[in-house]
Amino acid sequence: MHYRYITASVLAALLISCASSPSSTNRNIRSALLEAARDGDPRFPDGKNVILTHFSHVGDLRTAHGKRIYVADQRAVLAGMLAPRGQNRISFFDERLVYLGSIGYVHSRPLWCDRSKLYLFGDLDGFPQPGQEYPTGGNVIDVSAGFDELRSYHASVYGSSGGIED
Repeated sequence: MHYRYITASVLAALLISCASSPSSTNRNIRSALLEAARDGDPRFPDGKNVILTHFSHVGDLRTAHGKRIYVADQRAVLAGMLAPRGQNRISFFDERLVYLGSIGYVHSRPLWCDRSKLYLFGDLDGFPQPGQEYPTGGNVIDVSAGFDELRSYHASVYGSSGGIED
């Protein structure tokens, strides 16, 4: 009987810690990324002319050298317009949460991260920031060589590239 009580207590503690860990970790990283974006991104929405409507942590990428790059999805609207237009961007941060840059997009929303690859909803329909260059097109953004050497290409992956027909 004594062993059942100990076993049940240990099991309950493990389940509670497993259940609470991811949500608190995700909430903390999202908050930290949001703060880093406010501090480091010169084009971050000001809350008056451009209003932030969505900010989420998409996932983490790894370069070939093992460096972590965090990815966030950011959406905003231009204020005071009869038909507000959006500003959608994929933002990248290094492992110290320093803002590295962003890629604008229209419909090619970031979906998931897998090792060094960020998969998008269809091919990248984005545009570079002034003074920055990066490849366009493709449903995969690859950071294996680091953020300064982003690659983009098309890969047939269900859920990202256009489905079974692709």
